[in-house]
Amino acid sequence: MRKIGILGGTFDPVHLAHVQLAKCAYEQYCLEMVLFLPAGDPPHKTERQIAPAYRRLEMLRLALKEYPYFQISEYEMEKQGHSYTAETLEYFTQMHPDVQFYFIVGADSLFSLDSWYSPERCLNQAVFLVGNRMKRSEEEVDRQILYLMERFGGIIQKVDMPDMEISSSNIRELLKRGQDASLYLSPAVCDYIRQNHLYYQGPAENLTMLIKKRLPAGRFLHTLGVVESAQGLARKYGMDLERARTAALLHDVAKPLPTEEIIRICEKARDPVTKDEAASEKVLHAKAGAIIARDEYGVRDTEILDAIRYHTTGRPHMTLLEKIIFIADYIEPGRSKAPNLDRIRREAGLDLNRCVCMIARDTLQHLKEIGAHIDQRTEETFEYYKNITNMQ
Repeated sequence: MRKIGILGGTFDPVHLAHVQLAKCAYEQYCLEMVLFLPAGDPPHKTERQIAPAYRRLEMLRLALKEYPYFQISEYEMEKQGHSYTAETLEYFTQMHPDVQFYFIVGADSLFSLDSWYSPERCLNQAVFLVGNRMKRSEEEVDRQILYLMERFGGIIQKVDMPDMEISSSNIRELLKRGQDASLYLSPAVCDYIRQNHLYYQGPAENLTMLIKKRLPAGRFLHTLGVVESAQGLARKYGMDLERARTAALLHDVAKPLPTEEIIRICEKARDPVTKDEAASEKVLHAKAGAIIARDEYGVRDTEILDAIRYHTTGRPHMTLLEKIIFIADYIEPGRSKAPNLDRIRREAGLDLNRCVCMIARDTLQHLKEIGAHIDQRTEETFEYYKNITNMQ
């Protein structure tokens, strides 16, 4: 029979010990390949917020790209509801009756296995391979293996691997405190975490209070309304709530500043103000806001920065987060004067592209009526979304 390994886990984040455990199992048991199986909605991780699935999946891709005998299965990520190992192994064994599966775990999982959902079903569908990377005593591991096999049946064998006292929880704690975790992560994963500001809670930990101190009372109430609307849209359309919250809290951070100060901020960041931007103070604050979010609040997620930068004008080809902040700024509960507001709020729950088009259309109409400057990007936004939605 073909021999395929499976290494499951939350991988939040994937680290060097995960990769080393898979390599050792692959080599020592002559496996054809090892499938990395990231969890979608793990039932035993309910006490904390887990990084979004697409983030964990991208980190896995980066960590494994140099290993042709490692592959990733998105089965549990795509599955609705909680994922249980017993049910997952049943699925794989039924789909591939010609394969002997080897389920790879660390010693920490070995000592909690009897509390898993239906451990006897797990052990009777795959050979379990245990890597003692935390270096419990061999006698203790052997006793646990014997106990589990006598109680539940199945086969459990050991994988020899180097001492690697690494855990995802420890890595997250280091990153949360702003400390270096590069010794435990591949360079590509380390860069991805840094670039997307994952796990860090330093400068942004008390972001709401920091913004409250910075904004006038009325502007802060508007900001809270945008946060509420943005998080509602994020839940509806599957966007990470924390990213939506961060972008919403910071979207108007430069709004109270005088024009001269905003221009100075842009010039200092080597992002000079264009003539089109200078003609409208309402547009200019968004550009400076993205710079402040990056330089003063430590935001490195480019999607969040772009959502702040384009929240007043929009632009063609907006990301999901950009659309959410653009719309939330317009429909937040404190708004009452814009035309067609009730209809636009209803459309926000149905079709974001049509909603963006409606907002851009009404904004252009309002600016024309009062004789105000019209930013070219707003016109481009309307034309683009009018074409893709076939709106008149």
